[in-house]
Amino acid sequence: MAKNHFSFEKRRKELDKKKKKEAKRLAKAERKAAIEAGEEVAEPVIVIDEFGNAVEVLPEVDEDQEFEDEEEETPGTS
Repeated sequence: MAKNHFSFEKRRKELDKKKKKEAKRLAKAERKAAIEAGEEVAEPVIVIDEFGNAVEVLPEVDEDQEFEDEEEETPGTS
């Protein structure tokens, strides 16, 4: 006998929830390992998307840009 559509949607929601929970667990473990290793960790920023959902986004740091900013901050000696 075929399952109704509600059962399919319920199972899909359960799988989505498990994937999201696992992704958060992995991200937390990676941040913890980075902190223990003494690396600088970028904190996630919470952004609201066009549908009104809160989404965590890690800020992208461009290493070249960071180096250029440091050069600009130091006053030049002439």
